[in-house]
Amino acid sequence: MKLTLCAPCLFGLEGPLGNELRHMDMENVAPENGRVYFTGDESAVARANIRSRFAERVLIVLGRFPARSFDELFEGVRALPWETFIPADGAFPVKG
Repeated sequence: MKLTLCAPCLFGLEGPLGNELRHMDMENVAPENGRVYFTGDESAVARANIRSRFAERVLIVLGRFPARSFDELFEGVRALPWETFIPADGAFPVKG
């Protein structure tokens, strides 16, 4: 499955991180301020996490939506395709 991924990094390291990800054969590498977006499969997540010297971590982008209030945030998160990532008998514990 193709995933949209985001690798946050320190400001100023977006270029080196983008080059590093390209050398790892990641696709659609797009540096932005403080992060680099790219696409890959599940193994790309592991490879980037293990091999990157510049990424702080690798995040899976589940979706994007505008949220100017808590209600909009709640509804946007609720509308995400959770069934794609968490099986019906799976759990997603939240403490808060």
